[in-house]
Amino acid sequence: MLQPAIYSPDTNSYWHLDINRYPGYVLFLRTFKFIFQDYFDLGVVGFQLLFTLFSVHTFQKNLSSLLNVNLVTKSILVAILVFPIFPPLLTANNLCSEGLSYPLYLLLISFSVDFLFRNQTKKIYWLLISYILLALTRGQFAVVIPIIGLIYVLKHKKSAFQKKNLKYLILLLIIPFVTNLLDSTYRKMVHGYFITTPFSYVNAITLPLYLSDEKDADLFSNPDQKAIFQKTYKRIDSLGLLSSKVKGTYQEKYELFHNNFPYICNQSFHNLGAQHYYSKEQITFKNYIDIELAAKEMFPILLKTHFKEWVTLYTISVLRGYYAVFILVFFVLVCLYSGWKTLKRFTLEYGLIFMASLLLLANSLLVAVAVHTIMRYTFYNFALAFIIVLILSKKLTSKL
Repeated sequence: MLQPAIYSPDTNSYWHLDINRYPGYVLFLRTFKFIFQDYFDLGVVGFQLLFTLFSVHTFQKNLSSLLNVNLVTKSILVAILVFPIFPPLLTANNLCSEGLSYPLYLLLISFSVDFLFRNQTKKIYWLLISYILLALTRGQFAVVIPIIGLIYVLKHKKSAFQKKNLKYLILLLIIPFVTNLLDSTYRKMVHGYFITTPFSYVNAITLPLYLSDEKDADLFSNPDQKAIFQKTYKRIDSLGLLSSKVKGTYQEKYELFHNNFPYICNQSFHNLGAQHYYSKEQITFKNYIDIELAAKEMFPILLKTHFKEWVTLYTISVLRGYYAVFILVFFVLVCLYSGWKTLKRFTLEYGLIFMASLLLLANSLLVAVAVHTIMRYTFYNFALAFIIVLILSKKLTSKL
């Protein structure tokens, strides 16, 4: 708390109510500025630190008691859980959404464990509240609820659709729609447009743009999309940020993309596209919605044209999050095996392994589509990876 708050470009976008930012952290910063005034930095950093430590305590206490681990194992788990508040991530000091999304994610998983593996059905309401707050703070966790729903069905099999259990399944099914409704309502009140956060396809199109050729402009029949592509291509070409500029391996091609993602996405396609649409109608905020809709239509066209190269660089991006091929293969095999065992007979160990491996793999696969794979997007599941290894080690040790 004695370290200074870290202001990044993202901080300004939250503070200025940018339309492409989720409402959770925007409202959080505004509320703390109103309450703490001159002590705003200290208030935010202090809250983010204490909230993270509270969530770490709740998570480790829950999982440690569930798995009956010793003090050494518990200490390792705590060390992994508190790692993000230290360099290089510094989530408590950085005035970005990770300061809230990380503790909210830990609470969401902890409540999910109570609901699925401790049979504490009332915890579903805390689960849903934490999911709403998390999804309205950071959008990469939309996949969590379908995974929880799948584990719930595998646990109860046919009885999941009986009246006493069906209500919980229905709640899990409708909560993503409720979250989108809240997100759109916020944007209607603040920006005047009833639309979810418009920034998904703008990110996803970045890799296809990096792989594009100048002649790809002819692929677009829409004149605005064609003009935006030509402006973007000209800019990233002048900066040397094209796959064709790299004469080396695909790994070297990916490195150029990885290191320059913001220049291709935010500072080129997004800014140039928003300026293009604003020059046409000069309507505030609508230009950012228009460029997101344009990216949604342009993405599959460029993806189809450069699909082979896209798959190669996408695979490298996924592997980047696991640091080695054998680690990714290990978790894929673990996911498949635990899923098969859970399908045959639901148990605490295999059910927990299957849920954890699904969360870990789904997040990395989704991140690699939307952005470049950096630790900022993947650190959330480090503790789950440890828990998977822990359970498997205990089972192997008991057999030996």
